[in-house]
Amino acid sequence: MNGTGALPTGALPSAVEPEPITYLVDLSGRDQHLVGVRMRIPADAIADGGRLTIATWTPGSYVVRDYVHHLQRISASDAMGAALTLTPDGLSAWLLPAVDNDVTVELEWYAYEASVRTNHVDDRHALLVGAATFPCLEGARSRAHHVHLTGVAHDHEVASLLPGEGPGPYVADDHEHLVDAAFEVGVLRSSSVDVHGVEHRIVWSGHGDGVDVRGLTDDLGRIAHAATALFGGELPATRFTVLAVDGEGGGLEHRDGCVVAFPPHASTDPERRRRLQGLLAHEHFHLWNVRRLVPVDLLAPPLDRPVLTTSLWIAEGWTSYYDRLLPARAGLWRVSELLAALDRLREAVDGMPGALLQSLHDASRTAWTKHYRRDENSPNAGTDYYAHGALVAFTLDLRLRTLAPHGDGLDDVLRDLWRRHGPDASGQPRGYTEQDVLDALERAGGADVAQLAVMLTTVPGVPDPTPDLSVLGLREVVDPSDDAPRLGVLAGTDGGRIVLRTVLRGGSAWDAGVSGGDVLLAIDGETLTPDELPTVLRRHGAESTVTVTLQRGPRLIERAVRLMPAQPRRRLRIDADADVTARARFSRWAGQAAAD
Repeated sequence: MNGTGALPTGALPSAVEPEPITYLVDLSGRDQHLVGVRMRIPADAIADGGRLTIATWTPGSYVVRDYVHHLQRISASDAMGAALTLTPDGLSAWLLPAVDNDVTVELEWYAYEASVRTNHVDDRHALLVGAATFPCLEGARSRAHHVHLTGVAHDHEVASLLPGEGPGPYVADDHEHLVDAAFEVGVLRSSSVDVHGVEHRIVWSGHGDGVDVRGLTDDLGRIAHAATALFGGELPATRFTVLAVDGEGGGLEHRDGCVVAFPPHASTDPERRRRLQGLLAHEHFHLWNVRRLVPVDLLAPPLDRPVLTTSLWIAEGWTSYYDRLLPARAGLWRVSELLAALDRLREAVDGMPGALLQSLHDASRTAWTKHYRRDENSPNAGTDYYAHGALVAFTLDLRLRTLAPHGDGLDDVLRDLWRRHGPDASGQPRGYTEQDVLDALERAGGADVAQLAVMLTTVPGVPDPTPDLSVLGLREVVDPSDDAPRLGVLAGTDGGRIVLRTVLRGGSAWDAGVSGGDVLLAIDGETLTPDELPTVLRRHGAESTVTVTLQRGPRLIERAVRLMPAQPRRRLRIDADADVTARARFSRWAGQAAAD
């Protein structure tokens, strides 16, 4: 372990509270991307021996990440410095012998994987994620866990999702609380806003002085007010902290905050700012949904193995629906921007072969092997419980408002679930089953809406909200500009080239033997740029057969592809003929008056 910091002994044991597990985190090896962790186990916790485990996944991200991959070394010793034998017990666990005094476990991590779910340490900053940093002594999970830091650069500050400041201690109620937290160390810029007496703070550690930290904090505050109103006016946390780092996007919720990643210019580009507002809404909504309104399968989950649940369509899908509604209710998005966001949601599900193959229940259950391990065939093989679940939420919301026009649709269901299955009097989550959710849907709209939810989640297929749009004074139109014939692919760009990200199963390109990952170079011998592709397809016309020239690895190949008819996109619009009652319902739903 680098550095010479002494291991804090923590508080003395008392008659009512056992002595905490303590960790000293050493960042003096940051230039080499190394993190030292010295874990002190009190004598009474190890008197009968114990099992030390390292998490294989982190709450909120349902994929095995094998954090032990980054472990450089591990050793143990007693209070006199005598080495103890660590006996491997599987790939990420060790057995400790019984000892009659304190035990110190020393670990060294390599930390250079940039994401919101993994540790990343260099000369500029350190992001430490609880699950990837702090091993667990089974049998001592319920004790308090304290964290101290040393080796912090003189000009760096520490921000944490745990209570504490400076070098520490940072105090977690138990090990579950510890792994549901994160630390950011660096040259930090922060801003805060008060929402119903609860501090909401954004801490930016990335490059770029142009990041609008103050403006983003104001956005967060407005979103928090909208979310709090949805759940009855009270926040379930004493503070909410956003640790924001450099990255291309993404976020991970925690009990009292989140970690998000975005590029520095995202806060000043209007379209990226809207996406960032949606991300903040998504992670803040998790304060209730997932972190305190929890599927029973995810209550105090073991982190050394996958935990299967079929409820991610609620945990993540409903959250994804509200991350579109809340920015509108907060006044950050115009009505047209809310409707466009719902249009994009439908596009993410409509026409995807995987949605006709895999149910939402199965998509939730197989998140560990499919959702986070995507490849060029993923849209053909399965569906996305985020987007698909959000579209189900929209469909159910509309049906509820149709069946109970004086109610608040899915808002009422969430409030009902919160009252019945949110935290108990001591603040501990009680958990819910899917039957609890179906019961809440039935209380709000009758047996038919509960049965609709069963069908939408257990049977593969694309939800169709169209029949109930009129309850909110909405209608559907077809975008006439989407008139280009189709190859049956999802295309992207890479360095000015057209890359076929996915070839959709059953389409013309699929039948012709085109593969995901192929680079489209020419059509009928004519080279083209990404911008020219729609024009070239229109010129040839639907049902015509063209020769496509493709690069596949080192090879150039040609395939004859029959162009498919255009599939114009469906768009949501305000119905100019909607009556005053429907417009009032729209205002209650969107938080603002209906307007084109």
